Amino acid sequence: MSDNKTIRWGILGCGDVARRRVVGAIAEDPGSELLAVCRRNAAALEQFCSDFGVVRGYTDEADLIGDPDIDAVYIATPVDRHLPQTLACAAAGKHVLCEKPMAMSVEECDRMIAACDEAGVTLGLAYYRRFYPVVDRIRSLVEQGRIGTVFSITAVTATPFSFAPGEDGYWRVVLEEGGCGALMDVGSHRLNLFLDLLGPISDVSGFCETVAGDFSADDAAVLTVRFASGALGSLQCYFGVPVDPDEFVVVGSGGRLVATPLNGGDLVIETASGIETESHPPAENFNLPLITDFVAAIAEGRAPRVDGPEVRATNEVI
Repeated sequence: MSDNKTIRWGILGCGDVARRRVVGAIAEDPGSELLAVCRRNAAALEQFCSDFGVVRGYTDEADLIGDPDIDAVYIATPVDRHLPQTLACAAAGKHVLCEKPMAMSVEECDRMIAACDEAGVTLGLAYYRRFYPVVDRIRSLVEQGRIGTVFSITAVTATPFSFAPGEDGYWRVVLEEGGCGALMDVGSHRLNLFLDLLGPISDVSGFCETVAGDFSADDAAVLTVRFASGALGSLQCYFGVPVDPDEFVVVGSGGRLVATPLNGGDLVIETASGIETESHPPAENFNLPLITDFVAAIAEGRAPRVDGPEVRATNEVI
């Protein structure tokens, strides 16, 4: 294991998320170094290593997990692999930063948490929107009572989903690999924010349907939730919509907060005093604050900002 000054990373899974964000975030973080990646397809692995200058490439995940020079593993694989890979990493003494959703079930979440606790390694989850400055600002305004008592929170999200069978990412609509469809994939991000901003959810109702897709997972999900506080929440999530509405609205007795699109960082504050507009853009690489916090958590001996026990609640709602 390296010392706390530099965390040497391995990545399991070299798909779209790793290519677009994870590699770059690790490269940007001053306390991190990418040492190895794993992909079963040897030709694709070779290309990935060449594209990003990765020193070590493995086609067998056991070889990467067993590499004594690796301190932490970023799991960027289909959801059904999260549990066994986390258990293996914990047994090998590796810290784990796992993609969302956490696992196929709450029971699997519990096993992941227990394994990492018993091994004394850090477990974090990649709900990177928790690090958006606009989300921090919304949380602050809600806590300050700027919009009075919160009545409701609403999110609408979608993705084009252009993957075909056999292509990277198609596992998202294969129930045995992804666990669900739009709800698990894009909906889980918003549910995690709901819980973070307004606290525990006491009741859930809704529908998950395959409306237009030629697959078994849901491409449309509509949920209504009731928080322990009495506030309500509404979530719509879809696969196969060309433009993501990315709507995010909090309504209270004294006003409204509108962060649409959420990924953009603009925030409209509507109260009886008038309308204000603020700008709180996210990091250029959404995953960088996530990586930075995780590395700091290891160095400081604390839980990361998005940890296993807290994210378990997101899976419980789903």
